[in-house]
Amino acid sequence: MIFLRVADIRDLDDLVRRRELVVAMGEGDVNGVAAAALMFADFAVLKENATLHIDAAEAWAGAVWRLGRKALHVQNAMSAREARDAGLCDDVTDHEAEMWLEEWMRHRSVVALDSAAALIRSRGGDRLERAEFARLFALGEPQKGLDAFLGKRKPTYS
Repeated sequence: MIFLRVADIRDLDDLVRRRELVVAMGEGDVNGVAAAALMFADFAVLKENATLHIDAAEAWAGAVWRLGRKALHVQNAMSAREARDAGLCDDVTDHEAEMWLEEWMRHRSVVALDSAAALIRSRGGDRLERAEFARLFALGEPQKGLDAFLGKRKPTYS
């Protein structure tokens, strides 16, 4: 998994080529390449005070990619909550990046998230999926989640 502040992104090619899960956070005015990076991330977070500007071709391409066939709003700037409600980001927070990421990762398996991201980006279908699931089960990740569920507690992943 990789965590990115979208303001630091200069090249979308690097982002799109990554095999691991990409979590991105935007704050303030998020526009241009930063908006596109947020749109192309696997999990997109906007700070509570952020404004997402769909103002560049790359940002529109990312929005279309993120929304799939969902209709886009006609407006080209929206608040963080409006962006979340439209499906353009996954979460809105008022926490600092490190605090938000720590809380988000608390009960998630990085190994499983990276595996899922790699499968989504790869070609090979069921063969790759079966091999990856076998690897995850060998590591015990799914069993940890199931044991926690049956024990009515939060899972603890390595």
